[in-house]
Amino acid sequence: MLKALIRESALYMVERFERNHDYPFIDTKFDIVSGRDFGAGDENFRQKDFIYGWIQGRGLESLAEHTIWFERNGETDLAMRLRNMAAKVLTAMERLRIANGGKIAFAMTPEGKSIFPDTGEYSNYSDLFYSKGLFAAAEMLNMPECAAEAENLFQKVLADIISDRFRTDQHGFDPKNPVAFVPGKLLQGPRMIALYGLARLASARLETNFYIDTAADMIRYIYACHINMGKYKQLQKFDFIEAVDAGHVAWCDGEMILCDPGHALEFVGLAGKCLLEMRRQGKHQELISESAGILPEVFKHVFDFGFQRAGGIVKSFDLVSRRAINNDMPWWSLPETVRAGMQLLKLYPEHSGGIMARVETAQRAFFTGFAAAGTHGFACQTRDRNGVPVRVIPAVPDADPGYHTNCSFIDVLNL
Repeated sequence: MLKALIRESALYMVERFERNHDYPFIDTKFDIVSGRDFGAGDENFRQKDFIYGWIQGRGLESLAEHTIWFERNGETDLAMRLRNMAAKVLTAMERLRIANGGKIAFAMTPEGKSIFPDTGEYSNYSDLFYSKGLFAAAEMLNMPECAAEAENLFQKVLADIISDRFRTDQHGFDPKNPVAFVPGKLLQGPRMIALYGLARLASARLETNFYIDTAADMIRYIYACHINMGKYKQLQKFDFIEAVDAGHVAWCDGEMILCDPGHALEFVGLAGKCLLEMRRQGKHQELISESAGILPEVFKHVFDFGFQRAGGIVKSFDLVSRRAINNDMPWWSLPETVRAGMQLLKLYPEHSGGIMARVETAQRAFFTGFAAAGTHGFACQTRDRNGVPVRVIPAVPDADPGYHTNCSFIDVLNL
């Protein structure tokens, strides 16, 4: 089931690319539920001249993962087509980055001009997604100079995250999901997403401890600042706090302290990726041991208050009143949950009680509710509190290029 979904969506993505010779970017601009291509009658932000940095950066990483996976599984023809696609997308995106002063923007024109207001000189999510995606693709394509450039870009992003200069560049498409930059509000997201790149670079750059040590520091930071281990008496133990202020105290929206349960579960999975690499290298054993008493408990606790009977994980939850604030259920949190749970089973089989049951619940909800409502191997983006597919954009209007869904499931199959 996982293999069939990965293959169908990857094949559709490369077929779309190959028949659009004059469009050297990943094109997932179609209605997932109906299968219809977006066209002139749709909103401007769905058109081909809106090139999203998040999608192209995530897509490069996804293309690299898919190419390696299909090669390993003997599908050399499909792997070669994906490899060729990755090379062309990389070249086109580097042209846009150079035209935009060396940075990637949230949305860009085919000429490299940022469509939305610039976030300034410091790093943003587009820089983060793109730098780690560029590195993954360059390594897969055996382009050492490009990989070194990507590494430099990623190191700048890391420096901005660590010094709290990083800021979101996300443009909101859903009023129920406020994403605008708020001065002094420090989200856990930059560190969480950086862990994905740190796991890859720690594996690729064994001659340095920088990446594995930075991953350990970021995991410890999130433990200390975003997971309630008793600091907040009004909250429950293992509650996961989405944002803190400059003093590293929980950020309050009025009287609410918000959790994005999907992000919490994604953190468990990406921390797990890093911990597995640490174990492989024989490093940070103390952190691996300490995490045995934290990550499985966070996983079970957050899943239990985030998962809804309708078959999905809510977008936001108030940890004070213990109620969902945004009942919409995006698709991506379910594959991330499956990956997180399976990594915990690999890391801590002795602490696995209740984890497999939650993994099976998440996977069943994904296939019966989201994948079944989609087309071409893509899952519909959002369902409402009743489980009905709705035209709500969780982050980006383009369909996910195999990043959240397929990369999560590839990790599961590799385990």
